[in-house]
Amino acid sequence: MFKLLSINLLPVVIIHFLFFFLTQNTRLDISFLQLLFELFTSFLLLIMNYKMAVKKEKTYFIPNFFLILISSLLGVALGYLSWGLDASGYTLQNDLGVNILQNPDAETYGIVMLEAQINVILSIVGSLLCSIILIVKNRKKRSLK
Repeated sequence: MFKLLSINLLPVVIIHFLFFFLTQNTRLDISFLQLLFELFTSFLLLIMNYKMAVKKEKTYFIPNFFLILISSLLGVALGYLSWGLDASGYTLQNDLGVNILQNPDAETYGIVMLEAQINVILSIVGSLLCSIILIVKNRKKRSLK
């Protein structure tokens, strides 16, 4: 279980801290790259978990599914937090003087919710496909023996 946790959570956390570090210490605007990573996090985690399940010849994918879902939503949350922090680590204020992390504007909230919904859908559909493929592969192996 610890290996599953480390495979799913560590890459997401490390890459988001790298994105945060790059946006704070350089003048590069990598928010589009960060958005793409958040959208493809589910794909990356599905591929890594599927390869690990094939190695271990598992026929179930349920623990992997929950960790993929949690990790991809954690990635969306970390991405949202990095939008609301400035270089000094303090929260930014919008034009009305409202704290962005406590009361986001409608556009930011909409983007974050869309990313979360896409990640949930991709996690569910991808995990179902991985489960079906694993079950079919293991049945074929058993029938050949």
